[in-house]
Amino acid sequence: VLQKCIRTLPAESLQFMIDELLEREGLAASIAKHRYGGRIVQQLLKKCDAAQVGGIAEALMHDAVTLACATFGTYSMQHLLQFGTDEQVHRLAEMVAENVATVGRSSAGSGVVAAAMEHAAAEDKVLIARAALQEPGLLGLLAQGRHSYRAVPQMLEVLDEVERLQAHGSLAQDLPALRAARYGRTVAKYLDAEMSPGARSIALAELLEQNSD
Repeated sequence: VLQKCIRTLPAESLQFMIDELLEREGLAASIAKHRYGGRIVQQLLKKCDAAQVGGIAEALMHDAVTLACATFGTYSMQHLLQFGTDEQVHRLAEMVAENVATVGRSSAGSGVVAAAMEHAAAEDKVLIARAALQEPGLLGLLAQGRHSYRAVPQMLEVLDEVERLQAHGSLAQDLPALRAARYGRTVAKYLDAEMSPGARSIALAELLEQNSD
């Protein structure tokens, strides 16, 4: 019933729902984690003006890492990245970069990483890509994820030449696993198109040399 109300009523008539979610501290985040309650939060973020749902956005960002990694909470965070203000998206992107080891290794959280790479500002995408590059094995894990594999080529695109070479070298170590994975195959094809076998070998050799220093 509430979801139908959101679809049919004008945004200003939905203020009572927003007020209810903000009546008690932590309620909005708790509802966002619920299978069905989360859909209400998502629809409000999508339909209402950013100023109207600013309180909900703040409540969600207060518990951003936990929500990002929650099975259903992740979708509210992805909606906030898509429909939030530039400032909200920037703050969430910084959260992703600072906690990429936790968020990126979570099946649910990886979707938030992908959403950030889709909707964040260019400079924030660079921060996230560089943070992911510094986490051993994370790029390969993201490349195999249902919700995150598309983010890996986007990360490679925003890195500088040296970082990009390092990323290719890291992913080259995971190519057998990528080719065997349903979603990883897409990234493997991207890598094959981007680099010749000789270039991949050079990248891997340079990466191994750096790790041995």
